[in-house]
Amino acid sequence: MKAAILVDENNAVSMLHSLGVEGIRPWKAFYDALYSVLKRDYGDCQVDYRFYGAIPPKHIDMEKFYLRKRFFSALEKDGIEVHKGFCQSFGGGLVEKGVDVLVALDLFQMSLNQYDLLFIFSADGDLYPAVQRAQNNGSKVVAILSERQPASLIKKLVDGVVPLEAVIDLIDDKHLIRRPNTKHQTIGEMNA
Repeated sequence: MKAAILVDENNAVSMLHSLGVEGIRPWKAFYDALYSVLKRDYGDCQVDYRFYGAIPPKHIDMEKFYLRKRFFSALEKDGIEVHKGFCQSFGGGLVEKGVDVLVALDLFQMSLNQYDLLFIFSADGDLYPAVQRAQNNGSKVVAILSERQPASLIKKLVDGVVPLEAVIDLIDDKHLIRRPNTKHQTIGEMNA
């Protein structure tokens, strides 16, 4: 059985922030936690780890450019395949471009390459057509979503949902960077 875990950085970070998590260091801890869920529910299999983010042009923000390059390099050293979109200047800030297209292309291409399971950490409704095509090609698509995330379009379409809260509970606390003024809550505490 072949599987892949695809993380859309902006979407993932937004969901993590809603849970009081600023980040995960190293990100491999997230992939490994999700792999333990995958192995429990679907059995042992070959799994590709993929991460999708953007990098600002060097001439626009040299400091962010080098910070992002260092971050992506650390991911690659951990065996995570990195796919980079780009940033454009817009309204005085930087706007990420191309990342959702990269995720969509990989969902489709991996389904053509006989990936049985595709886990996507994204609530982006723009992925709907790619998810449908991957399913039509025989892949099972499972979303990692926070219970606080509406994502009704994706939830209706995918073959299953793994609650982000359950994955976070599997990650050793030393790998979670907490947001200021928040405390860690287990799923039981959130539902109480």
